[in-house]
Amino acid sequence: MHYSLFAPLNETLLAECEAEAGRVEIGLAILDAQLAAIDQSGQRWFEAEVQRVRGELFLKLTPPDVAVAEAALMRAIVIARGQRTRTFELRAALSLAKLYRTTGQDQAASELLVPALLGFNPGPAFPEVEEAQRLLTPHGPLATPIG
Repeated sequence: MHYSLFAPLNETLLAECEAEAGRVEIGLAILDAQLAAIDQSGQRWFEAEVQRVRGELFLKLTPPDVAVAEAALMRAIVIARGQRTRTFELRAALSLAKLYRTTGQDQAASELLVPALLGFNPGPAFPEVEEAQRLLTPHGPLATPIG
């Protein structure tokens, strides 16, 4: 009997390790294979995170593939909202907000983060909440430069 409950998590962690070791293309191939396995098995509990990490890896390519990364991150948000997995939604929104920040789309970043933060309290269990709140502060990284 083959048990694959944690395969999406394990494969996603492996993909992140490959990317950190400078093998981003291998990491992306692992994630693409995992998405195919998700489609085949119907085991979608971790699909939003697979898409989020996939989006982040596309940003690590040289040169980064911003359009594909944005699409993967948006897909992660849509999946998370559909599954009502608020933590995965927040993580995907935070990743996309950071991308938007680097491309000067501060308003779009804020529009993603505000609804994603609803119902969360900052604390050690959710460092993403504190990071998202820092991005939203008037003098934080999303603030429009003066002058």
